[in-house]
Amino acid sequence: MSHEEYKVCFKDECMKIMVTDDLMTGYILFYAPIEGRKPFTKEDIMNNLRTAGIAYGIDEKAVDEYVSSPIYDEDLLIARGLEVVQGQNAYIEYKFNTNIRIRPEHNPNGTVNFRKLNNISHVEKGDLLAELHPAVFGKDGINVYGKPVPPAKVSQAVLKYGKNISASQDNLRIYSLVNGHATLENDRVFVSDVYEVPYDVDNSTGDIDYSGSVVINGNVRTGFKVRATGDVEVIGIVEDAEIISGGQVVLHHGIHGRIRSQIVAKGNIVSKFIENARVFAGGYIEAEAIIQSQVSANGDIIVSGTKGYIRGGHTRSAGIIDAKVVGSDLGISTLIEVGLNPALQDEIARLKVAIEEKEAEDKKYRQLYEVLKTRLEKNVINEQQKNILKNAIIRIGELKKELPKLREDLSEKMEKIDNNKDSLIIVRDKIYVGSKLVILGETKNIMSPDGFCKYINEDGVIKSLPL
Repeated sequence: MSHEEYKVCFKDECMKIMVTDDLMTGYILFYAPIEGRKPFTKEDIMNNLRTAGIAYGIDEKAVDEYVSSPIYDEDLLIARGLEVVQGQNAYIEYKFNTNIRIRPEHNPNGTVNFRKLNNISHVEKGDLLAELHPAVFGKDGINVYGKPVPPAKVSQAVLKYGKNISASQDNLRIYSLVNGHATLENDRVFVSDVYEVPYDVDNSTGDIDYSGSVVINGNVRTGFKVRATGDVEVIGIVEDAEIISGGQVVLHHGIHGRIRSQIVAKGNIVSKFIENARVFAGGYIEAEAIIQSQVSANGDIIVSGTKGYIRGGHTRSAGIIDAKVVGSDLGISTLIEVGLNPALQDEIARLKVAIEEKEAEDKKYRQLYEVLKTRLEKNVINEQQKNILKNAIIRIGELKKELPKLREDLSEKMEKIDNNKDSLIIVRDKIYVGSKLVILGETKNIMSPDGFCKYINEDGVIKSLPL
């Protein structure tokens, strides 16, 4: 038994008073008196307890029982404090899906069930969005010394929300004021009202630019753009068009692009197929086929269903790429890359190009400056050349400020590179010759067909392991 302190009291008999470390329980250990000496009376025991400072929860019945029938060399529970009643932290119960990483449900054949898309939370006007359960404060306890024992502090919470939402009078519940999509961003609830396009996005509608979510019941025709601060859902097909979403993108029949096709989503992208398109997702991407496309995701990329192939192009993920088939028997060049944040890679590449361009520009203007300065010193310069010299001096000064800023930005981005050690490439059926794998910067060219395997980077070497 662990004790906070103890005291030994002597008379004709001996006793030791012990208190546990939490000061909530007291014990007495009695020692048998020497023959012929008097045992403790109740008054003796109570006096010794008071002397030891024990002031609360004394079990007088236990004292009486001991006096009438002494028991030696055994701990006797003699005092018990009043237990603290701990409180409960406030918490918020959200009534819609707040985990945007939840994958959509699948049909038995592995295709996406577009009727059950768990990653978009549809709400209707009047729906309860969240409920705040207030903090419950605890109650003090009392230790055996009669001192108060406070409960642990509890944390409070506040419902945070944006437009299209109303709160109850007691501010414990919030409701949607519109039909739309609910999202949770940085502990704040948002509802984007939905703009519904009944048919195609084409000459009859023009480009769509909407502050909220968009549902398109038809197709997005070639050359048109859809921009939304919320989610974008297209029931038909996306042709050679552009979709920019501040939320998630769901394409029931995929994208069949050519030159201008681009899909960018801050959240996840779920598409039947992706062909000849540039696609970027801040979350995960799920499709049944990726064909000759530039596809990037900060989350995983899952290519499953009846086809489940990645054929041609460049597919990048910061996490895992999981496909049934990679490449084709025709040897189509297919690049698969995992482990590095694609958005960060692109920003680093952009900065490097910008630095190279401005360094070349700086070199050009400095050479021009030297030539014209020499002409000025020899007084063989005309007015037009003087203006060129003046502009060159101004531009050199501007570049002297711009280049250090770009180099600083590049250095900061390079420091943010965080390799995902758990990244891997999974091939559930076949991978063909012509495929190229990059894992955490290391490269492997597929020289012979393989399959039913996963590829990992182990100590700088890409290895193939069976599933």
